[in-house]
Amino acid sequence: MDLSGELKAEFRKARAALEDAQNVCIISHRNPDGDAVGANLALRLALEGLGKNVSSTCTDPVPPNSLWLKKADTFIQDFNYEDFDVLVSVDCGAIKLIGFDKSKPEILSGQKPFINFDHHFSNELFGTINPVDPNACSACYIIYGFLNFCGWWISRDIATCLLHGIYFDTGGMMHSNTTAPVFEVAGELMSKGGELRRISKELFHTTPVNKLRLLGRILERAHKNEDNVVISAVGQDDYKACETDSGDTGGAIDFLNAVPGAKYCVLLNEDAEKGIVKGSLRTQRDDVNLSEIAARWGGGGHPKASGFGLPGHLQPVINWKVVPEEGGEAHEEEIKF
Repeated sequence: MDLSGELKAEFRKARAALEDAQNVCIISHRNPDGDAVGANLALRLALEGLGKNVSSTCTDPVPPNSLWLKKADTFIQDFNYEDFDVLVSVDCGAIKLIGFDKSKPEILSGQKPFINFDHHFSNELFGTINPVDPNACSACYIIYGFLNFCGWWISRDIATCLLHGIYFDTGGMMHSNTTAPVFEVAGELMSKGGELRRISKELFHTTPVNKLRLLGRILERAHKNEDNVVISAVGQDDYKACETDSGDTGGAIDFLNAVPGAKYCVLLNEDAEKGIVKGSLRTQRDDVNLSEIAARWGGGGHPKASGFGLPGHLQPVINWKVVPEEGGEAHEEEIKF
């Protein structure tokens, strides 16, 4: 795993801050995914191996597909800033994704080191220390590089957490961010005991019937518009009918992204509890930068995988137009209803 000079410099600062600290708080982004959970726990277990007191924090619960990881059931939803010497965020491309930026503005005061481990192109470098590599496939990939840089021991549990995040963010080693070095790192983590078979089963091969029913609704609504964008949406009524919630749409976007000839795909996901509509964007094309598209609505991410959130709720709009029969004369102007 090659490290740039800039990343090494940030790693040195992060190592010094963490080695000097006794109490560390690690924050994963709201609505955490496999990478956010895996990176948090891997760094936590490594620091605890050094005798540090570490808390894993997130505003939202750990998803079921990551709860089996060691200590995943000990995440807390709030913390006291004064109890910690150093704060760390993992996999947070923007400060608003941390979820504590408004309730605890002191975390950005610079009074204490704030280490921002991330891999998103849209990262705002909000930390006092910013080990950010937008070319990395996942936050876990960066944490792996950091642990090796520091010479800290990677146990079987740490290897599993890191492999879990890498496997999640590469779509099971199928996305375009799966490079040769990623396979090399995955192999090294497996040699240290990383449980790939269990990871694969939990992340991509375990789906309850109610989630399958929700997926069916999403796929049934999918359509490709005149700009070759594949779109689908899911809302509160669907969650109630399927006995699910807004967090049960994982994996649906990958089906939409499989449509041949599509420019990109969008899944709109209504989160009534928070009063927002989340948009997930994916593409297989190299000439589309989804981070720029998501930025139009205050979002961001990667060129091929991004997202955004807008306040409000979903309201379906149906359009119809009259077209001539094949071989018939076209209407003078397009007729839409």
